[in-house]
Amino acid sequence: MSSCDLSSGAAKLALAVKHLGIKWDQATDTWNDATAKQFHEEFLVPLTPEVKQMLEAIGRLAEILDRAERDVGDHTTF
Repeated sequence: MSSCDLSSGAAKLALAVKHLGIKWDQATDTWNDATAKQFHEEFLVPLTPEVKQMLEAIGRLAEILDRAERDVGDHTTF
């Protein structure tokens, strides 16, 4: 039985959010008006805690799946 790899996707998501922050910082060098501020508040500010929550949930799910895989593996040995 192959294990489900959630950590690769979670790492990609965390890296994407980090890159988004870097790109946003670069964008605000030239785009710093009321629309930019509204975009930041409406879309980017809520994203960070939501992604953090999601990554924590993925971590918990990965632990549960690992435990289930070990339990199933223990019972299939005759």
